[in-house]
Amino acid sequence: MLDSRWAAAQQASLGGGLTDRLMTMNEVAAYLGKPPSWVYGNWRRLEIPFRKVGQALRCRPTDLEKWLDQQTD
Repeated sequence: MLDSRWAAAQQASLGGGLTDRLMTMNEVAAYLGKPPSWVYGNWRRLEIPFRKVGQALRCRPTDLEKWLDQQTD
């Protein structure tokens, strides 16, 4: 289940779709349905499209959607 902050941001966006607001590691984890430790431990190997903003990792929702579309089982 998505955390309340991400759900609120998603609801507030136009059309209810993803916005270009940068997602935090915890928001990406909630979106993927994985624990944050799993996302942090695997983001480089799986090439999850994070960008460093200062010392924090952030991800554009549109980049995450593109990444998800490219994944195979």
